[in-house]
Amino acid sequence: MSQFFLKVFSILAWITMALTSILLTPVFLLVWVCTFWWDKRRVALQMMMTFWAWHYQSLIPFWKMHLEGRKKIPWNRPVVMVANHRSLVDILALSKLRRPFKWTSKSENFKLPFVGMALSLTNSIRINRESMRSGAQFLSQAEEQMKKGSSILIFPEGTRSKTLTMRPFKEGAFHLAKKTGSGIIPIVHTGTEKTFAPGSWVLKGKAPIYMRVLDEIPAREVAENEVKATMYRVQEIMEKELDRLEIEKKMK
Repeated sequence: MSQFFLKVFSILAWITMALTSILLTPVFLLVWVCTFWWDKRRVALQMMMTFWAWHYQSLIPFWKMHLEGRKKIPWNRPVVMVANHRSLVDILALSKLRRPFKWTSKSENFKLPFVGMALSLTNSIRINRESMRSGAQFLSQAEEQMKKGSSILIFPEGTRSKTLTMRPFKEGAFHLAKKTGSGIIPIVHTGTEKTFAPGSWVLKGKAPIYMRVLDEIPAREVAENEVKATMYRVQEIMEKELDRLEIEKKMK
């Protein structure tokens, strides 16, 4: 696939994304106006956001997404979901889960056009990395949403890994699960790191993306073990499954 074709296609894709975001903004606001007074979990808005992300996925024929285990994520009770983090495209890919949950995102993203509005209206969790109280604020916001019945999705690495190896996990997600008496569902994925070159806006071409939802770590086990022990166990499980997923992908 030639670089010229990829650049032209990338320009058209970015323009289309910008235009559709503008068109979808009033629809998003309309859904909020019609549901904010009774939909405390913002399920309708979250599914609207999922549609928005799916629309962008469908614009890129090079991204073939494969998902296993979606049914392991419950609709009727909150859990803490943890996923590895390799690219900005992770957010689009994980929207394929099609489950209502709250994103956790750095405060800068809440200032972005449309994205910031969507994050705010869906009551996503804001993380201010420059604040000394960011950890306490995150736990407070996330706990409030989980009391309403919403699941939370967190990238426990904190920032994107620049290699295929996961960065050491941070404890926030595991403190949250223990404090709220919730189970933890690990999710692993591979392929999003091949969508764009680091720092580039140009698509790289073919990038099959594979995602797998793993078995839940029950709330009972989370409660019985220390936070760090749970964190290390979950990271070990995810690393092993990610290695397995990489091998399986190469065989297809």
